[in-house]
Amino acid sequence: MMLAHDLAGSGPALLLVHAGIADRRMWDDQVGPFADAGWTVIRADLPGFNETPLPGAPVALWATLRDLLDHLGVERAAVAGASLGGRAAVDLALAAPERVRALVLVGSGLAGHRFAEPALFELWDQSEGALERGDHEEAARVEIDSWVVGMDRDPGAVAPEIHRRVREMLLAAYAQGVADLEEPDPPAATRLREVAVPTLVVVGEHDRPDIHAMAAALVGGITGAEQVVLPGTGHLPNMEQPAAFNRVVLEFLGRAV
Repeated sequence: MMLAHDLAGSGPALLLVHAGIADRRMWDDQVGPFADAGWTVIRADLPGFNETPLPGAPVALWATLRDLLDHLGVERAAVAGASLGGRAAVDLALAAPERVRALVLVGSGLAGHRFAEPALFELWDQSEGALERGDHEEAARVEIDSWVVGMDRDPGAVAPEIHRRVREMLLAAYAQGVADLEEPDPPAATRLREVAVPTLVVVGEHDRPDIHAMAAALVGGITGAEQVVLPGTGHLPNMEQPAAFNRVVLEFLGRAV
């Protein structure tokens, strides 16, 4: 299937892949600055999000990203992925290494990681229960509190506009349902030494413990990987502190590519 997408700028390709609590609109504050810095910025909606319909069969996210690059005639791209998008970006770098020139992994997932935070399992149960009841607003509230607000801070610490934007993206995804994903075998967590491109791992100070654990695994497993912790942010640091995020990413890409 072809992912809904848009492009901006000119120069080498930079593919932006969104989190599972968002869609390609989460990158609104990156498109202009990255395009102005000399990149062709590509952002896409994963299957079942925003303008990309839910597929009728299980789908490998990394393959949808490869197919998008094929469609656009892009041989190699730097890939920035957040959360679920980071997981897909790592899988792409392993499955089709010739297509990836650098990775930026933001609060990234990692195929094969075993989640261990008891509170997170409880929050997932709350969110899934709300969805089963058809209470999408409650599910969105739980997800925003769990991820956008994150650990050890009050919901008021996050700007109301961020709450509004993420809620809008979540409700759009709930209206479609959840795609069945094909998982890589063996999973990426066991193959990180095979990732052979410059990699930046970005994580928000207030993100969940499992996200910090995956960030540590990525930095420890990918040779030469760098890590930046953005203070005062949760799972979507690019939305909370776009100027700081953009500076960190562009400085990295300037050195790496």
